Amino acid sequence: MHFSVNASDINAGMSLVSHALTARPMRQIYDGVLIESAENGIFLTCTDGEMTIRTRVNAMVVEEGVSVMPARLFGELLRKLSGEIDIEIDHRFRAEIRAQGSNTSMMGTDASEFPDVQEVQQPEFSVEMPQNKLRDAVSRILFAVSTDETRRILTGCLMEVYSNEMRFVGLDGFRLALQRVEGEYSIPAGREFVSAVVPGRILGEFSRMLGDSEEPARVVCGRNRFSLTFDNTECFTSLLTGEYINYKQILPTTWTSEVKLRRDDFISAIERASLMAREGKNNLLRLSLNDHQMTITANAEMGAALETIPVSYSADEFKIAFNARYLFDVIRNVFTEEMCMRFNSSVSPCTIAPINGNQYTYLVLPVRVLDN
Repeated sequence: MHFSVNASDINAGMSLVSHALTARPMRQIYDGVLIESAENGIFLTCTDGEMTIRTRVNAMVVEEGVSVMPARLFGELLRKLSGEIDIEIDHRFRAEIRAQGSNTSMMGTDASEFPDVQEVQQPEFSVEMPQNKLRDAVSRILFAVSTDETRRILTGCLMEVYSNEMRFVGLDGFRLALQRVEGEYSIPAGREFVSAVVPGRILGEFSRMLGDSEEPARVVCGRNRFSLTFDNTECFTSLLTGEYINYKQILPTTWTSEVKLRRDDFISAIERASLMAREGKNNLLRLSLNDHQMTITANAEMGAALETIPVSYSADEFKIAFNARYLFDVIRNVFTEEMCMRFNSSVSPCTIAPINGNQYTYLVLPVRVLDN
């Protein structure tokens, strides 16, 4: 195998496929990057056994072939090279890597042990959306995806596709996060929506590779496989099986009070009060509403914090308490200047949504305290 490639091109490719590398690979071959010749280029592929990432890099192929190189060492060397790089791999999988006076040899391995890419067979649905919208929607719900493997289905992100919107849901038993991306989507005839559950950790890794652009990303789901394709890159993983919790039954449809406030005012107050809350036993923030303002307090043996911010609300005086981290995780993923907090009681879930529209909906459980 013999090819020449621009350093920036192959480094960009290695940066993408390296997302599939893990610190403790289940098999030694998972430490490698598969290099395959293609028409006017090469394919780079990495896998950890659960997710696989493959990308195409423009290159001038002198001699076709396939080999596996140690991914981390190969990638570190390439990052220190510039200009045109000439890579020649002989039949014993020994690579000569040459660029601007640099000549490094490196031993690879036979590609026969590298697992085949399991693509989506018989897709059940396929949708496209801009990369930046997909990236943002996924990133804003990942905090609520469970890490508890005893309820494995909740370690996934639920995707629901309707004809006019796509929904992304994360739920861990303490918080719920829902993002909607409007668009025109094709779903099978006679169906109100289609859905799939993608492992949250893996979908998060895939989404971090997406660009801040309107260029399309394509999501394809089969019965048990998922793929994400963008630019010259393809990502694959298995779907989670099982029945996801009916989140629609959890979200309140009515409320007794609604608070309107500025997101930046609220998050700044939470950040300051949380410094003291984390010194306490329960990491607790108490919120009270009166006289057109919200008061946020936190108490610990080392001291106390008190913050007040202006709000608009439609109820009598009200008190509620939250775990500081759970509340902060929600508010930092709010992306509108103003927001609503909706309550029914001091012990029922609080819903957080934009004042206008329904681009996002968050739900966080309060903490029951004696003086509430």
